[in-house]
Amino acid sequence: MTDAVKSLEDQLQDQKQQLEDNIRQTEAQMSRLKEQYLKVLGALEFAAIQKQEADSATNDSTDSEDVTS
Repeated sequence: MTDAVKSLEDQLQDQKQQLEDNIRQTEAQMSRLKEQYLKVLGALEFAAIQKQEADSATNDSTDSEDVTS
């Protein structure tokens, strides 16, 4: 009976270790994904600013053409 209990305990310890390893790996992967996500958000924000500046420049040059015409 003791061997069966020990075997079950060993199995549970192995399963516990495996789950802990999976949690660590998943947390590391989640950190990498969050970092990538934030980089993409930053790039989108930068692109929006660039577009806004380009639109402003286009409107400014259109306005100055109207004034000089």
